[in-house]
Amino acid sequence: MSNATLLHILIAVHTLIVALAYASLFYVFYAALKRHSPLKDKLLLAALVWPWLDFFLLAANGMECPLQNLARQLAGQTTGWVRDVYWVPQSWLRQIPWTFGVPYVIGAALVFWRASRPGASP
Repeated sequence: MSNATLLHILIAVHTLIVALAYASLFYVFYAALKRHSPLKDKLLLAALVWPWLDFFLLAANGMECPLQNLARQLAGQTTGWVRDVYWVPQSWLRQIPWTFGVPYVIGAALVFWRASRPGASP
């Protein structure tokens, strides 16, 4: 397979990963609204754990996405940015810690606050 083909496969996979990350963020708020408990809702538990796994992966790689490193390698570049997500412009990708991290923390806090109150559901 050519590097161009591998790069398109990587972009498709990374796009799916980003979409799942944002879907998990929306699910965290949905679960908080419905008062789901992370102890009873396995999907909520996954949505709460997912960002931490992503953060530790980034931290282990010097706060740079390893898929960006691979995209650069496949494109034959040693520096700069190579598109590695189909629908997100580069300028937006630099904002992900703020557009994902802060709402995630707020959503997670809401989940635990609402789940700790009487009447939490599965």
